[in-house]
Amino acid sequence: MVTDSAAAPPQGWLEDWEATGGFALVDMPVLIGGQLHTEDEADRLSTLVVALAEGRPVTTSRPAPGRLRAAYRGFEDAGFEAVVSVHLSGELSGTVGAARIARQDIGIPVRIVDTRSAGLAQGLGVRAALEAAASGEGIDDVARAATEAAERAQVLIQVRSLDTLRRGGRVNPTTAMVGTMLQIKPLLSLAEGKIVTVERPVSLPRAKQRFMALAGEALEHSEAQRPVLCVHHVADPHGAREIGEVLVDRHRPDAELVVSELPPVLSAHVGLGTKAAVIENAISAKIFADRNARLHHPVLDEDV
Repeated sequence: MVTDSAAAPPQGWLEDWEATGGFALVDMPVLIGGQLHTEDEADRLSTLVVALAEGRPVTTSRPAPGRLRAAYRGFEDAGFEAVVSVHLSGELSGTVGAARIARQDIGIPVRIVDTRSAGLAQGLGVRAALEAAASGEGIDDVARAATEAAERAQVLIQVRSLDTLRRGGRVNPTTAMVGTMLQIKPLLSLAEGKIVTVERPVSLPRAKQRFMALAGEALEHSEAQRPVLCVHHVADPHGAREIGEVLVDRHRPDAELVVSELPPVLSAHVGLGTKAAVIENAISAKIFADRNARLHHPVLDEDV
């Protein structure tokens, strides 16, 4: 099993996955001021947070095919019969394309899964695939498990400011200026692999209120027996945990709360103050029923 760092697994999950001996995570590069940063995750996040606060240019890139090829080759050399490679949405990133290039020289089947998602929604796909593989399922069933788990997870994102999106060229400067003047704090989601606008609250307090209401409603609609609620954050673990605990207490006391920092490759595009909720198996949630949201904003360039 191979995935990329956009899956954002919490440390406990990552350690469990690595302990299976059949898992590899390929890092996605982050460039700050044109310089590639390769520190460990904690140091790189610290460097990224400072850069975002200072308004320095931050860009990201897909993994090099050679990095993915090395992971596939490692499993081939270890005697594995096949590899399932589970990745960030192909609508947001070129990682799926890089994986297709990387598998061309591999002597065992490599199945590429486009989760059409990101963050722990992608991570839930990875977890489902690993569980299917551990049960002895074949490559088709393992890939299907990843696809279905990612599709059933719901994602809600609250960005604090349009400035980071503007600096990255993801929002028209005029739109960003008007949004800043009107204090618009959009709530975003993922639909068909793309970032879409769910609502456009005016003022940060209103955005926080609507984020809690919509995430809570989705959590109540989850069909999982003990659903995972993940609250992602950018350098605000205490605030994220508080949000998660309130949502669990109010809506699903049986839920498993996970607090996970957004990885640098995602944080770079949404900025400081961002919170995201990922709710397992909440596909029927009424608030996400409209898959043709009014406005599509590619938050990540296709070469990410």
